[in-house]
Amino acid sequence: MVDENSFEITELSRDELLGLAGIFLGDVLSHYGMWFTETVHSQGVEKAVELEHRVLLNYFPLVLRRLAPHFGIEIKGDIPSTLDKKSREELVLLIQDIAKTWVTGDGLWFQAVESSTGMDAAKLINDTCWSHFARMEAYKILQYLKISHGGGLNALRKALRLRIYSTINGHRTAWDDDGSLIFTMEECRVQGSRRRKKMEDYPCKSAGLVEYSQFAIGIDPRIKTDCVCCPPDPTPKEEFCSWRFTI
Repeated sequence: MVDENSFEITELSRDELLGLAGIFLGDVLSHYGMWFTETVHSQGVEKAVELEHRVLLNYFPLVLRRLAPHFGIEIKGDIPSTLDKKSREELVLLIQDIAKTWVTGDGLWFQAVESSTGMDAAKLINDTCWSHFARMEAYKILQYLKISHGGGLNALRKALRLRIYSTINGHRTAWDDDGSLIFTMEECRVQGSRRRKKMEDYPCKSAGLVEYSQFAIGIDPRIKTDCVCCPPDPTPKEEFCSWRFTI
């Protein structure tokens, strides 16, 4: 017997369809992330990072070809023609806006968990996400740079410059007298915003220890990471955090 209260998407209004399209796009992103998360639990982070990279290389062109016509986007090879026409300067701005979009989502998730369950729960989830994300970043940057795993501190120095956070935060790297590499964040969108509002720095040291150590291991497992300073530690006025890497 047919349920008289059931309906098909063909029966929805235009506004209802627009709302459903947004929900479905969110479902695509969420389900993709769930696959990565569960693969980490089942296969380990190193294998999950490798498989995610393989999936994305196949998945992204398929998504682009399927959805681009709906947005009036022409495709040239595997690249939207609008991107192919952009100047170098325009592409830099695009990459920075992508990075800002990423950090906004990160912040909104943190705030949602914090308001629902509290700061401790949000920090725990945040630290876990960073451990996985940093390993994924390291793997993809090595592939992008065509550098083999195990390239030492020189490889790490190159890779640190291409992290998504590094594209929107001023930073510097320097060699210490003992041969260790020092990475210093001179700008931080999150902490900078808090300081402008006369708020205390967010105590991000626990996340940073996980993040930077996992990123370094992803570049070369011999690299050891130490925190020079990071909130809640006192930090120099012109710095937000600093990290030391040694072999």
